[in-house]
Amino acid sequence: MPGANAAIFYQHEAFSTTLPKLMGRNAAGAGFLSGFARHADVERFVAYARTQQEFEHFQAAVGREKPAEWVAHGDVPALTRAGTLFVYSPGLADLGWLRSPAGSGAFGLVGLTHTISSDRVMEDFGRLLTAPLEPWDALICTSQTVKAVVEGVLERWGEFLAARLEAKAVAPRLQLPVIPLGVDCDSFAVSPAARAEFRAQHGIGAEEVAFLFLGRLSFHAKAHPLPMYLALEAAAKRTGKPLALILAGYFFNEAIRGSFLDGARRFCPSVRLVHVDARNPAERAGAWAAADVFTSFSDNIQESFGLAPVEAMAAGLPAVVSDWDGYRDTVLDGETGFCVPSAMPRAGNGFELAQRYLAGADTYDHYIGQAGQSTAIDVGAATEAYVALIGDPALRRRLGDAGRERARRYFDWAVIVRRYQDLWRELADARRRAPGAPGRPYPLRDDPFRTFAPFPSFTIGPATRVETVAVDPAAEVRRIAASGMNSFGLPLLLTREEMDRLVQALARRKVATAGDLVGGFPAARQAAAIRTLGWLAKGNIVRLVRAEGPARL
Repeated sequence: MPGANAAIFYQHEAFSTTLPKLMGRNAAGAGFLSGFARHADVERFVAYARTQQEFEHFQAAVGREKPAEWVAHGDVPALTRAGTLFVYSPGLADLGWLRSPAGSGAFGLVGLTHTISSDRVMEDFGRLLTAPLEPWDALICTSQTVKAVVEGVLERWGEFLAARLEAKAVAPRLQLPVIPLGVDCDSFAVSPAARAEFRAQHGIGAEEVAFLFLGRLSFHAKAHPLPMYLALEAAAKRTGKPLALILAGYFFNEAIRGSFLDGARRFCPSVRLVHVDARNPAERAGAWAAADVFTSFSDNIQESFGLAPVEAMAAGLPAVVSDWDGYRDTVLDGETGFCVPSAMPRAGNGFELAQRYLAGADTYDHYIGQAGQSTAIDVGAATEAYVALIGDPALRRRLGDAGRERARRYFDWAVIVRRYQDLWRELADARRRAPGAPGRPYPLRDDPFRTFAPFPSFTIGPATRVETVAVDPAAEVRRIAASGMNSFGLPLLLTREEMDRLVQALARRKVATAGDLVGGFPAARQAAAIRTLGWLAKGNIVRLVRAEGPARL
């Protein structure tokens, strides 16, 4: 029997590695879609996409070995048939409200966290408490640390709502399972020839121990390089061994580039520096092949998982990383590498940073950068880890081999995709067992004709009298519709065939009630028929007369 399936909310930007500003979530998204296409036990792939072009991008990404289905935006019946909508972000609230009129049990919603420090994402978290989400919905957290942060945010927000509304404690109804991001372990197989070629091309000698940092090169938004520079310089002096540092990534601008390169000259002058653009697949593969040790001291709150340490393990490299966020879920200290202690100020010491970001005095980049400036990595512990690996090739091999095995066992996409499908199945079972809430619209995005009912003199209801004004209603419809300012709303009115039927009825009857006119249409089309009467009256094809009784129906 095929595994559990889901419609994938596809936005090309989230699943592409070809963009100029390549982010970790882009690489993770592309990896997920490729892994899902190769390992998901499903009969077809389903994309929830805005446009035909987006759907075609999806088809290209998953291949054509299995059929692909396009679910258009807002097509709730199609999502109900799909059963689950998987969203590559934490933004589930609007989709919960989209589902709500059909009932909260119509289909399941599953989201995923990436960076969780921005104001937009924090707002997404807050809305999880007020949106119509259920226990058969879930927000996947990529690490235990991320789950702890999300739970803390929701707990404090729930306490505020309860106090504000003088109500009982507000708690999230959806689940928060932990499933890490994945990698394609087979793609990290390293050949001796690739290693020799890269090292020769960049002047890295056979005796040099090459350390690799791979990722976005940003001191304010990713990992500040100073602890790495200082520890490498100290390790070079203590061991007397020749060292190289490969910076594989890209700089957002020349100022950041200058800071990184000048910092390397100032703080680790004894270490050979090599920079390659990791957006280039050949350079990226060469860097993995040439390296002896992977290192990354993430110290930034925008980092939530960290895919590069998992890639390093897949490539068979020991990893020296900060004991920070998702890194501690992936790298096992003393088994697949070393985790270096990190420290940040205790709660209560960053209120000014948050207020400046809230007020707009600081941008997001300034906000996370300022927080990172007060976050420390233990340089002494990093130095000890470097020294141990520099002097012991056998230790490097042992940790690297253990990392490769761990990556394949726990983080390969074949494993992660199965965990996704198991979660989707469990949630679907829960949805079938429990009745969902009855359908209700989103009060803040309600039917505009309900929200703004006090605006007009009267509303068009079944008892409204419809008087035909035009001598030839069909000809007048064509004349009015020929103008763009009148035709842009036609897709949400009656179809051409349906309107012809309505116009024929008007021509025959001259005077009728709205209820009589729309009663000949199926229930699902009667709202469009009422709207069409308003459109016809706007063009003076018919005249609408208030019914006897209340002014508004």
